[in-house]
Amino acid sequence: MPYLAEICRRTGVPTDRLVITLPEHGNLASASLPFQLVKARELGRCGPGDLVALVGLAGGVSLGIVVIRL
Repeated sequence: MPYLAEICRRTGVPTDRLVITLPEHGNLASASLPFQLVKARELGRCGPGDLVALVGLAGGVSLGIVVIRL
């Protein structure tokens, strides 16, 4: 959570584009990104044909990004 604002600032991604589940569900480790994708679909934030970026951080040291089309 502490890095989100900085990442958004540096990448120009508005925070309202994020689906944040950590405060409500805790750290789901490797299930976090699939879980957030399901939540985004349930909330109507994305759907078939949309381009979605999945960004994973690990302890502020590692960063992984994948872009997929639903």
